[in-house]
Amino acid sequence: MTRRLQLNDVEVVEIPWSEPVITRDLPVIPAETYAERLASLRERMEQNGFSHVIVYGDREHFANTRFLTGYDPRFEESLVIVGLTGKPRLLVGLEGLYYAGIAQGVEVELYDKFSLQGQPQNGRDLKTILADCQLTTGSKVGLVGWKYDESGEFTEAEIVTDVPFYIVDALRRLVGSNNVVDVTRWFTDTTTGLRIPLTVDEIARNEMINQMVYAGMTRAMSALKPGVSEVEISGLLGFDGSVPLSCHIVVSFGDNVSLALNSPTNRKLELGDPLSVALGVWGANIARTGIAASGTDDFTPEIEDAIEKVFVPYFDMLLRWYGSLHVGVKTSEVYDSVKEYMEEPFFNIALNAGHLIHDEEWINAPFVPGSEDVLASGTMIQCDIIVPATAPYPGVHTEDGLVVADSDLRAKLAEKYPEVWDRMQKRRTMMESLGYKLHEDVLPMNDMQGQVQPFMLSPTQVLSLKK
Repeated sequence: MTRRLQLNDVEVVEIPWSEPVITRDLPVIPAETYAERLASLRERMEQNGFSHVIVYGDREHFANTRFLTGYDPRFEESLVIVGLTGKPRLLVGLEGLYYAGIAQGVEVELYDKFSLQGQPQNGRDLKTILADCQLTTGSKVGLVGWKYDESGEFTEAEIVTDVPFYIVDALRRLVGSNNVVDVTRWFTDTTTGLRIPLTVDEIARNEMINQMVYAGMTRAMSALKPGVSEVEISGLLGFDGSVPLSCHIVVSFGDNVSLALNSPTNRKLELGDPLSVALGVWGANIARTGIAASGTDDFTPEIEDAIEKVFVPYFDMLLRWYGSLHVGVKTSEVYDSVKEYMEEPFFNIALNAGHLIHDEEWINAPFVPGSEDVLASGTMIQCDIIVPATAPYPGVHTEDGLVVADSDLRAKLAEKYPEVWDRMQKRRTMMESLGYKLHEDVLPMNDMQGQVQPFMLSPTQVLSLKK
């Protein structure tokens, strides 16, 4: 068993925040990438004997649709109907019809039932549209929703899918009940999911988006002081809508922290309060939870040993977790690196030992005991180990994104986006100065990566191994 980090192994050091490099000139995913994705899907369809795959999307569950087409449904629902040949058919509602001009490589059709309540209903019905896409009796159809079942709870069900029932029912009536199968796992399985490995353009794009989020987080965290309100801090995050939110903005003080997803309020920060600040958009999420203090003198007597009891063990978790990551590692091995902390009741960790991220904030959390999943090159991951408050001690949360990339992908990134590559190397150097031992596959995405702030009113003071 690895020796646990002790208080005398750690010191607090000052790491001034770097100036973020902000651009709205983000890399565009080229048309050929969408064509390659379609070809990969069709190859899997042929291998498994499917004539069609139908991808459902709505405002929240948009990422599979966007992956295939570049289109995300905003007010309404959508379907992408993919056959073995020809252009896929993208069905949208009336509001989405105009925005569908953004879609790549598809035929767009208005399907009235996806329109908002009260809109005209003059278009073709779903059965007619499906038949026009050559779906007929005996066609084998794969359905793609958002989640695939991992529980085994519904073993007696004929089909387990989160695609709306009326769509499933129409398909089963048309092609036969045994010919409709949920294949959501094809898209989001940790190891084999089509959507998991990022392209070099996506990695660069997400790194640049992380710069935007980092800029907002540094502004917000720098303004933390007794008397400031949650909404005042939230306003400093600088969310401008250019990249949509992937999760609700979180700024919480005091008792509001325990509500987790609560909207910012006019609550004022008090010395010694627990607090959380987080901003997540497509491809980037940074979050911090800690205590409103400038140093140990601000700790109340009952938590005067919080550095030893909470923050040093948490830092130890992150050192182990980051150190276990590389392309091809079993996700159970990543879990095992922090198992003793994950399973210790005092730390009360309920959620995960990290998860995959893409356009949506959370795809899945494969870092579990016994998992045979492995990390593919190009996988983007959130370090998201959350230690809730264990009375009387504060909770702590240091959440950042990274990509694991093999030598080939790293070389392509360095060649095509040298400035992105250089920033990643500087972050690796910074993290290694704090005591992290990173595999060469690990590419950090933001400039406060892995920094554990024990004093949130002095957020550039972070934990480090003693030199």
